[in-house]
Amino acid sequence: MSLFAEPCLAAAEVEYVARVWNPPAAYPATLRDIASRLPPDTDAKEPCLITYAHEGAHFLCKGKDGYHGIYVGDGIRIYLPSPPLNTALVLSAVPAEKRGAIYQTYLRQGMTEYWSTRPLMILDEWNAYLHGCRTRRESTVESRRETTVHCATFATYAAVLYEMARECDGYPHKELRDFCNYQLARCREVIPDWDELTDAKFE
Repeated sequence: MSLFAEPCLAAAEVEYVARVWNPPAAYPATLRDIASRLPPDTDAKEPCLITYAHEGAHFLCKGKDGYHGIYVGDGIRIYLPSPPLNTALVLSAVPAEKRGAIYQTYLRQGMTEYWSTRPLMILDEWNAYLHGCRTRRESTVESRRETTVHCATFATYAAVLYEMARECDGYPHKELRDFCNYQLARCREVIPDWDELTDAKFE
């Protein structure tokens, strides 16, 4: 099925990200897709291919006035409207028992000037961890289990973000809901024990 047939893309603003080179055929498919749309000497490149995919996904995300673009693969960047929320306040609303080992790191990041007014960086991180998970699976790597755990943790953060965004007057929360459910389905495809790691939902 084409990505353009996905419900989250039907009403969303999308942008095509062109390939700029042909990465090594030995790269896992997800990383090859990401790397092909970045310069060969990109600062996102890492010796660990899982980390390379994670960082490369960040490099392919893009903000513009009132929107945050998330790179989902196959050349597609989806732009979502940003809710008027403070990122650190969103993270502070995550229940203590669901914050995970990475919470303090990202709470501090959420307080930085760049992140503070860009709450959809939470989706950006969730998406980057998902690309890392896909690369891990394609590489048949047994280590790096934390990539999977952190991906699930960010889905939980995203669920809190969504609930808060729903309460923002005039914010088109259905676009956010549809995107998050799309990502949720993709996580379940890649991570067999997904529902044991998080109960995140978007209704």
